[in-house]
Amino acid sequence: MGEKQCVHSDKPQDYERKLLILKPEILNEQFKSPINQYFYATGGFGCDPEKSGRKVFGQFLADGEKAHFYREDFCGVADYDQIPKWAVERLAQIEAPQMKIRIFQIDHDKDSNKLAFMNYDYAQAHGGVDSSIYRQIYGGTVNCKSLESVFALCNSDKTPPGYYGESMSVSNVIEVCEGKNKGFYFCNSVGFKPIDFDITRTDHNDMMKILVVENGKTPYKAEIRHDIHAMQSVVEGCIEPIYFEPKQDAIVWCNDEFLLNGSEPNRIVGATLVHGTFYISGNYQNEYGEWDSCSLTDEQIEKYKEQFSHMIVDLPGIGLVAVNECHPEIVQSEEVAEDLEDSEEPEITMS
Repeated sequence: MGEKQCVHSDKPQDYERKLLILKPEILNEQFKSPINQYFYATGGFGCDPEKSGRKVFGQFLADGEKAHFYREDFCGVADYDQIPKWAVERLAQIEAPQMKIRIFQIDHDKDSNKLAFMNYDYAQAHGGVDSSIYRQIYGGTVNCKSLESVFALCNSDKTPPGYYGESMSVSNVIEVCEGKNKGFYFCNSVGFKPIDFDITRTDHNDMMKILVVENGKTPYKAEIRHDIHAMQSVVEGCIEPIYFEPKQDAIVWCNDEFLLNGSEPNRIVGATLVHGTFYISGNYQNEYGEWDSCSLTDEQIEKYKEQFSHMIVDLPGIGLVAVNECHPEIVQSEEVAEDLEDSEEPEITMS
């Protein structure tokens, strides 16, 4: 790719928060591919054509690897009308707002004062918001910019993967885990009210820390209930294990019909090209010698974030390509894809 794939302008452009195209000669020979030329700029004096500084900081679009280059290393700003589908989808994910949240709902078995679905004033008149009757039903990162957009998401037909509870309603509590608005918020009849809330008194011990891997997204940590329905909600169907760790201390769970339900290719796990959303949990032997799911450790989460940072992209004329650390690897050619349409599982060619 070159200047023909860039926006034409009579004057120098600002590069900040723009998708740029690296000059091919800047990349090492083994990395010269259109995939690796896409770079999303996030800052640096080099973004501003009026500044004397030349460094442009950002990340490779394909795998999110952070790096910096100089302003003169770029052909220019990519023409969005010419970028491929995978790049459009990846760019949308990078630019989407994000909130790290937890959601709590009243456990009806503990609700002796009938506070579920009642507003804040009613709760205050009946002893206040009692955190001990709440249970956590979800925790994770959502593409939302406000509490109102979280409310809309949790009342849609596309709730966050692993969300297992009622549609969000009055009396629910949202925890915003990071940022200037960090704190707990009571879902009132109109809007949200900041409250004091003791998470240690809630029913949250059954929550399981997992890593969710969605198509086109960077893997992210989520907290779901250790419940088959919550697990199935992550993959939108019955779960199927994929064993990929020699020690069997972690396991991948995917939809058992991912080849039949029209899901797009997502990531390579071992020798399997998995389609659709999957998640990784810990795996251990309980006191009866039975294998069961458990939370991942912080070390495992970081390890698998890196291991599954690659994406699968479909390049015209080439086929499915796995991108990991800006190293393209063909996993299924277009010719092979046509032959495998009716097969049970794609053959993966690993280099």
